[in-house]
Formats: sequence, structure tokens, C-alpha cells
Amino acid sequence: MDNISAMALASKKSEDSFYTFAMDNRRFIMKCACLTCKRLITESDDEWSIALIAFYEAVNKYREDKGKFSSFARMVISGRLKDYFDSQSSYYKNEISTAPFSFDGQLEDEPDSYDLKVAEASGKLETGETPGTTSLQDEIALIEQRIHPYGFTLHEIGGCSPKAEKTKAACRLIIKEIVYDNDLFCQMVRKRNLPFAELVKLEGVTKKTLERHRKYLITAAEIMHGDFPQLAEYIGNL
Repeated sequence: MDNISAMALASKKSEDSFYTFAMDNRRFIMKCACLTCKRLITESDDEWSIALIAFYEAVNKYREDKGKFSSFARMVISGRLKDYFDSQSSYYKNEISTAPFSFDGQLEDEPDSYDLKVAEASGKLETGETPGTTSLQDEIALIEQRIHPYGFTLHEIGGCSPKAEKTKAACRLIIKEIVYDNDLFCQMVRKRNLPFAELVKLEGVTKKTLERHRKYLITAAEIMHGDFPQLAEYIGNL
């Protein structure tokens, strides 16, 4: 077994171990996502969140009999992103072969000449491409898919949305903190829950508020962090 595969198995022991392993290999995750999307993406894009979740899934499902972890993770990330494109009826037309990657020594080595700039220059990567405008119905269908791993549906949100102005202000602060702090957002995605320990430190935020409005806060953070312009109007400007 190669060293990275052993590290992947070891990272299952605790959430901290996985987080360290994922952050050490974030360049690998990003490049897998870029090659599947056929364009450059950033950590503020939906595709990054999906790729990170897929990496977590790959770690959880990985066993020695699945071969090298790098190859297995690449396959899982690509598959999950293609499922995402399916949900938007927005497949990227051209496929690109994936060579082994080099991520600061963390995963499999790749020739230096094979990078995103070369792919772009050869016409294999469309950096300016963005998904087409989606309808409100499409956005609802996609956010339903996004929050499904958290264990609830959109139908449950109405009963836990804030009503009092003071509570609304606290919720806006919480959502803003999650959306603009990528570490907090990644922690939420990884744990399938709010990062309570960090959020209760915010002024005016209580554990009771977090627990009572958990489903609303998670959904709002996913909407504001992603590309849901019509649903975002319901959340309001942060």
C-alpha cells in the first residue's frame, strides 16, 4: 500500500484527522474538480463544496481492495460532480483525460507540464464557461439535493425560520459568519451540522438560537454560499 492510501485509512479515525488530511490535499481536490468541470473554479463555487463532500465520501468508503486512494478519490469526485451537472441538465460536452496528480507531495505525481494552463491553451479547459440561468424550480430541486445529507427537507424549514427581529439579526450574523469563513463552512459540510462551538462565541448568539433554527441556518448558508440567486432573495442581503 502506498503512503497516501495509508494516510487516507488513518484519517478515518477522527474528524480532526480527516480535516488535516483534506486540507493537506485541497489542491488535489480542486484540480479534480477543475478537470471534471472543464473550467477553473474557486472555493466559493458550488463545485468546490461538492468536491470536498465527495472527498470525504471517498475517505469513508475507501478500503485497501479498492486500489490506490488517489485513483479512487478522483473517481468519486468526478462522479459526484457529474451527478450535480445531471441535476442542472448542464453537462459539460468534452471529456478530459486525467493524468496522475502532484499535490505538494501529498498524492500521486504528475508531469509538471500537465497543468491547468496547458489544458486551457490546448482548448480542453473552458475557463469562461458558467452554468446557464436556472429557474426557481431548478434552484429548489438543487438545494433539496444539497441539504439532503443533513437529514431534513425544505418542507421543514418554515417551522424553524426566525420571526422576532432580534432573532433575525442573530441569524443573519450566523449565516454571514458561515458563508464568509470557509473553514466554518467546510466544517459544517463535513459534520453535517452547525459548528456550534465557534458560533456561540459570536455576540448575541446563543446555543438555543442555533438549535432552534439549525435547519434554517444550514439551508440559508448553503443558499448564500452557492449559486441560488432567486432563493437568495428570500434570505435577504447579507
